[in-house]
Amino acid sequence: METLYKALKKYVPRVRKDKRLLAPPARTVDVYSELCGSKLTLDAEIVDGRVADVGYRVRACSLGQAATAIAAQRAIGMDAAGLARVQTQLEKLLSGSSEPDAPLDWPEVEIFAAARQHSARHGAILLPFVAFQKLFANDDAPGGGATEGESV
Repeated sequence: METLYKALKKYVPRVRKDKRLLAPPARTVDVYSELCGSKLTLDAEIVDGRVADVGYRVRACSLGQAATAIAAQRAIGMDAAGLARVQTQLEKLLSGSSEPDAPLDWPEVEIFAAARQHSARHGAILLPFVAFQKLFANDDAPGGGATEGESV
């Protein structure tokens, strides 16, 4: 747990202040975790199917904040398939079903293995990934734009 707390101290301050993007060109989605009440508004500019810029408003526990900080930094340049792959790796890590020493596209998400036993917090950790899925889905839809909230 000490490793987790050190990592949280590193990542959480990165998203304490909101960083919003203008719409358009950015698209916006709101997601929340029903179990813990964590909320995330994620803005992303998607150009040629890849994340070009990320903004956010995070009202989540430290785990949700850290996940958002990591995703906001690492998502730049990624497409929907790459982000979905990272989400699947994280879900397996949280559920304990990942192979031992399985490589992670984003090694820093390994910190969330310490939250495996706290399933009520898994939704907060997954918020940025659910938000990116929705943003990419809306990018493919005619008109794109803002979307209604979705729970995790």
